Amino acid sequence: MKLTVDEKIKNVPHYPKAMMYGFEDGWTILSSNENPFPPSPKVISAVLDALPTLNRYPGGEAELKAAIAASYSLEAGQVLIGNGSNELIEMCLKAMQHPTKNGVIISEPSFAFYQIAAQVYGFEVKKVPVTDMSVDLTKLKDLIDEKTRLIFLNNPLNPTGTIFEEKAFDEFVRSIPDDILIVVDEAYAEFAENTSFPQSIQYINSFPVIVLRTFSKAYGLAGLRVGYGLGEASLMSFLERTKQPFSVNTIALIAARTALSDKDYLKKILENNKKGKQFFYKTLEGLSLEYVPTEANFFLIKVGPEAGTITKKLFDKEVLVRFMGAYGLSDYIRVTIGTMEENTRFIEVLKKLL
Repeated sequence: MKLTVDEKIKNVPHYPKAMMYGFEDGWTILSSNENPFPPSPKVISAVLDALPTLNRYPGGEAELKAAIAASYSLEAGQVLIGNGSNELIEMCLKAMQHPTKNGVIISEPSFAFYQIAAQVYGFEVKKVPVTDMSVDLTKLKDLIDEKTRLIFLNNPLNPTGTIFEEKAFDEFVRSIPDDILIVVDEAYAEFAENTSFPQSIQYINSFPVIVLRTFSKAYGLAGLRVGYGLGEASLMSFLERTKQPFSVNTIALIAARTALSDKDYLKKILENNKKGKQFFYKTLEGLSLEYVPTEANFFLIKVGPEAGTITKKLFDKEVLVRFMGAYGLSDYIRVTIGTMEENTRFIEVLKKLL
């Protein structure tokens, strides 16, 4: 007898999110830019159906590539699958190693793994400080020299949530030498509401651009680690030669393919994020607290020189956020937009601390 989705999942043990971090249930965890909701019921159902096949090596990567390609009107050969975006970042660095051209340019602050991975693979890293919490592509271009091999762009930018816009990106891409790989990491792109957010995928066949996306954020699959890259077919084939076999597991591949097809779930996630943003903006303005408007599912709040202390006090009240001192933003905390219940609890505790 074939079970319904509800029948399949009703007996699945419930593990509160806090327990995954070693905390007791009841914690409000807004520190890691995660989707606050479980994967869609369709994903859970597909995962449960796949469990008896785990004695076999993964074999669904071609199907996921085809599904991703179809969603962007691309060919399957233009899609690369990785164990999270981190593997894709490493693949770019491994493929682009060169005896003399060993320079990487990133913004500061930015996603920390760019610098970590670049140094592991022997690249020299140059950093461009952000301007007004945003990446200035003109300043970034000014750092290019004869050694430059890769440029990592994070849009929306983690940790600020800001974006560079289409016009600036277009001018930037057209000015970069074609022997420099531009890696545009768009992990939070689904959340962007600004109509000027760059349509970066339209550049991949004409310029040395690869676009990275992930199922970890909007699709709620952070625990399964599935990222993908989009680029010109011969470039993607070249990068794929650096990949370990079977780096993405069976369950991850099935979950990602199912998640991509569940448009209704994604719509609900984006609606919750939009609602949460407006709640935070209105509330923080009422508290006279500065914040950085965001195009992602997190944002920065300026709480002043005591930001580190406030982070610790929030922790004592079982509310986990991210102190930005390590990013050179010692007056700020970064807060993930959670469920409305989580958002409200954070604000209530913050009010008492302030």
